[in-house]
Amino acid sequence: SFPFSKGLLTKDNKGEFLTTFPYTMGNLNNSRFNTLSCLRDNNRLMGGWLKLIRHYSTVLSKGSPELITEFVNKYDSHCFSILVVQSKKHKLGESVNLSFSVNFPIYDSQPFGPGPGLRTGPWAWPEGLINNFSELFDCGVIVKRKDYFNFTVKDFSSISEKVIPVFSKYNLQGKKLEAFNLWKEAADLISRKAHTTSLRDPLPLLEPAKQAEEEGGSEGLNDIKKIKLIMHNRISSEETRLVLYGSNLSSTVGSPRYTYNERDLVKIPLNKRSIFVGIILSDATLQKLNKGGGARLQFKQKYGQFEYLYFVFFQLSHYCSRGPSVTKVILHKKVHYGLSFTTRSLNCITELHELFYLGQKKIVPKNLYELLTWEGLVHWICGDGTYSSGITLQTQCFTIEELVLIINVLIIKFGLECTIHKQYNYSLIYIKSKSIKKNLHNMLPYIHPTMLYKFLGAKYKIKSKFTVL
Repeated sequence: SFPFSKGLLTKDNKGEFLTTFPYTMGNLNNSRFNTLSCLRDNNRLMGGWLKLIRHYSTVLSKGSPELITEFVNKYDSHCFSILVVQSKKHKLGESVNLSFSVNFPIYDSQPFGPGPGLRTGPWAWPEGLINNFSELFDCGVIVKRKDYFNFTVKDFSSISEKVIPVFSKYNLQGKKLEAFNLWKEAADLISRKAHTTSLRDPLPLLEPAKQAEEEGGSEGLNDIKKIKLIMHNRISSEETRLVLYGSNLSSTVGSPRYTYNERDLVKIPLNKRSIFVGIILSDATLQKLNKGGGARLQFKQKYGQFEYLYFVFFQLSHYCSRGPSVTKVILHKKVHYGLSFTTRSLNCITELHELFYLGQKKIVPKNLYELLTWEGLVHWICGDGTYSSGITLQTQCFTIEELVLIINVLIIKFGLECTIHKQYNYSLIYIKSKSIKKNLHNMLPYIHPTMLYKFLGAKYKIKSKFTVL
């Protein structure tokens, strides 16, 4: 029905629905939704009347492919996705699934006169858009969540026979078109069963024809995995320049959970390893949830040092699935707030756990000379250092033998003058200010401005631009 209007449908008007309603200055939506519910908020009603003849039909209308394409082009999440999971039912031990999924946010309507409200904001789509998808594709599932509707197509036959032909005919634009073409390429590999061949026998024992088939299955699965990485911007399909290893790692925050094989492929380059070593020697902890599982790293800082924590997080976000979160600790009947982030459980971090932990106790690795760099030393001082006519490293958790090893590394590799100081029943490492100033040029490129006071004293402490609660 039309807001602000009344019509009459009889056998005498030959199936025509005669109605009048106020017209607008501007563009009426060209779709089949000729009602006020599809007008944008910036349109203004004028004092005129428009006569509309609408033909009545009992035939269900088809979904508008142009409207759907427009929606998908503006939809800023991953509509087209590839999921690779472990499966004992499949010969190569992994299954591949495709899905097409979009969400339709639900917003409160704003009243306009006596009629129903208009949808406002950037998502001011016609109310029947969700039905457009269902009518056009004639497949998929619609589920209502708390604040949005979700439309998903998962079965491969519907994807290959209905979804792909629609978007092949009505072209997408920009990054959506690139993602769709990659997704379609993966669908083509799946339709040819290029990913399902089993390696049941050792390759040298197979007949030549069968061996080619077996190798093709493994290659097909790897091709699909590569397409998935390109779609999530983890690797570039066109980049041909030489880049420094580890300098182009992107964040994986919000990316899907890794499979076992994907976790094994993640490595730590030398420039990132320096950061890991520095924060592990100071405030970071490595956690193993079970004996056979991988390890993950957790890094905490008090709330007043949240700028430094985010500085570290942005450099290690390639290994994280989510951003920092607020922590709360009650100590001596006083509440202390802080921030922390945790990495994924990865094999490369498990290797660090084996170096820095003996059981549940943190230790100094024997190859510290090779592991510790100027960047790592800077992060160690940022976490555990205090300045008072020199830098004191809070090394209470290490034994005296480990402190001797650390001092040897600091003296021989970095040229720092160090001594061991006793504080109560604990031993600390003291670095003389003279040697700090002498080697400051080696450390300055890695020091965050808010941490400079830990190297040169309180007069260099920068007042935060943010309010700490």
